[in-house]
Amino acid sequence: MAAVNTQAKKIKEEDWRFAELVMRTWVEPQLADRYLQDPVGTLAGFGIVISSEEEAPELRMGLLNEVCLEVEDLDRPSDHVPAMPSFG
Repeated sequence: MAAVNTQAKKIKEEDWRFAELVMRTWVEPQLADRYLQDPVGTLAGFGIVISSEEEAPELRMGLLNEVCLEVEDLDRPSDHVPAMPSFG
């Protein structure tokens, strides 16, 4: 039975600073490289203190290939979006 690192799980699931780190690695590949080389120091830069690399959550790479992001022009109504009801 494999041991679960509860510190890494808690950071990954509950700490918004780790979420910010992950988001920034999508647009800053050098940050992802830095995390892979020095997770303790990189996390410290985001205010997350851990005592060893074993406590560092896994940084999932390649998510951009899995996520489809579509930006809508909100100045123009879309044909496929229903109008918002008005209660007046």
